[in-house]
Amino acid sequence: MDRGSFSNSRRARHFGRSNQNSQSSSSGHQNHRGNLRETYLSESHSADFYGTPRSFLGSPVPFMSSPLSLRARDSPVSLMPPYFDDSNSSNVSLQLAGLHLDENNNSRKKRTASSSGGRSETNSTQTRRLLSLPAWALDENRDIKSDLTLEKVLDEGLILAFAMDKAGCHFLQSNYYGENTQEIDAEIRNRMNREVLGNKGVFLTICKNSFGNFFMQRVIEHSTPAEQEAIKKYIVSDISALCLDKSACRVVQTALEISSPEPPKIDTRNSKNHASTLQILEPRFGDAIVASIPPKNCLMAICTDRNANHVMQKIIKKFAPKKWEFLVTYLVKYEQENLLYICRDKYGCRVVQTIVEVLSEETPNQAEAEEKSRVLRRLMTKILAKCTSLTHNEFANYIIQHIIESPGILDNYRNTIIEQCLLRNLLSMSQEKYASHVIERAFVYAPLSLMAEMMDEIFDGYVPHPDTGKDALDILIFHQFGNYVVQRMLQTCVDAVTGQRETRLDGVNYAKKFENWLNKLYVRIRKEKSRLTRFSSGKKMLDILSSMEDTYQFMPPYDDSSPSTRQSSRRSSISSESPHFEFDVNNSNYHVF
Repeated sequence: MDRGSFSNSRRARHFGRSNQNSQSSSSGHQNHRGNLRETYLSESHSADFYGTPRSFLGSPVPFMSSPLSLRARDSPVSLMPPYFDDSNSSNVSLQLAGLHLDENNNSRKKRTASSSGGRSETNSTQTRRLLSLPAWALDENRDIKSDLTLEKVLDEGLILAFAMDKAGCHFLQSNYYGENTQEIDAEIRNRMNREVLGNKGVFLTICKNSFGNFFMQRVIEHSTPAEQEAIKKYIVSDISALCLDKSACRVVQTALEISSPEPPKIDTRNSKNHASTLQILEPRFGDAIVASIPPKNCLMAICTDRNANHVMQKIIKKFAPKKWEFLVTYLVKYEQENLLYICRDKYGCRVVQTIVEVLSEETPNQAEAEEKSRVLRRLMTKILAKCTSLTHNEFANYIIQHIIESPGILDNYRNTIIEQCLLRNLLSMSQEKYASHVIERAFVYAPLSLMAEMMDEIFDGYVPHPDTGKDALDILIFHQFGNYVVQRMLQTCVDAVTGQRETRLDGVNYAKKFENWLNKLYVRIRKEKSRLTRFSSGKKMLDILSSMEDTYQFMPPYDDSSPSTRQSSRRSSISSESPHFEFDVNNSNYHVF
């Protein structure tokens, strides 16, 4: 049975329930993640790259320098790096201050999304455009004029204002590389690049804008080697803050994408010239960005942030393991529980799972394969040591599931998880909300030898209750989580008996064992039919059996029909305590047994 038949719906139904097995509440994790982010930003970014305050008299512009701090400096030597051109910083600051960015940001927060995708812009959006764009650039409908040229925008010094407006950003992109590219002089495009890349503050402001980041991605994709050097230094100088920002993290990912050894995937649907003008950044560009990720101070905040985790995943997927092995080193530190915390986080678990996926991929290069195997061994040693804790967690259990269901190099690790973590704990784990998912995966992907041990443990591995006489199967059939494990066991046995699953391993045939397990499940489920029909989970078990009976003429050991029907039925002659299977040999290739 496909997991979507009940496990996906199960997760959706149970997601809102209280977790009786969780180590800490979700709110606690969320608050701690927020504290990590705020602590880093307050400690590491209370001053900008030049050592000056990030704001001036409450200004929202992050790169405006305070005159008080400038007068307090004793050294006459400027702290400005030579590659940052700050000659126009005062003009840029005045221009930004006139954009009323704080009012725009507040109004954006209060705006509610439109329910219809094709609806025209609201009056509030048009009003904000009036605050940011000049009247001569708009037509009577408050839209950008069709005859407006890029040269006019450059002459008026409004590149930044257009980049931070929705329609203005689209105008810049279409004229920069889009449908109007053929009509734009190369010198005008170079002027625009100097506008956005000539000042670090302008670059960072556009990157962190919800609209401007898309324009900056196009600039990076079509930049020259000289411009790439400036872009690299801007990103490296403020890498952590850019990764944590919901808009700027996209810019960082684009820079990593086109500078990785693998060629980027190009979407040319919106431009015929995009593929021909795309510039592949040199590998050292991406290497410098990866190397700038702090290996200690804020790595936890980056891995567990809703935005920055995507940057880490991009690095893991696009670069060789030796470039990001510092992350594995951070995870496997013996004296710290970094792995546990990151795996238990909603976003951190994605980072760890991506590492496992990449390191377990087969590669024809022998040296690269050995390098991946070495790094994977380091990580899996730590994961196996914490397997039990990870299995019970709301998010970390997905990592264990992935290891169990992935073939190839992870087979040995899967077997170790089943042997050391799951066996002898099947009954208790099957009754837990998240661990039961892992047990289900194990019943599907375990090798036949280990599956036999798991089946035997459920059927015969636990002493029945002295008073009620209930065994493990009785408990799980009616348990809110355990019933899904029984469904999986039942479907696995049905698949094996009907030939849809392999039953031979290393010369040993497990077909008879599957028949025996199916017989036990069949008898128990039919015995509890009246009770099971009250629950949706019970109905699913009965449906599995009914489908098997209809398709393969499965004969039950007793008849539940009325006496009159039972007298005329062929089933009345069956006295065996075990189910009887009859297959139509003419219409199927299955054995009769």
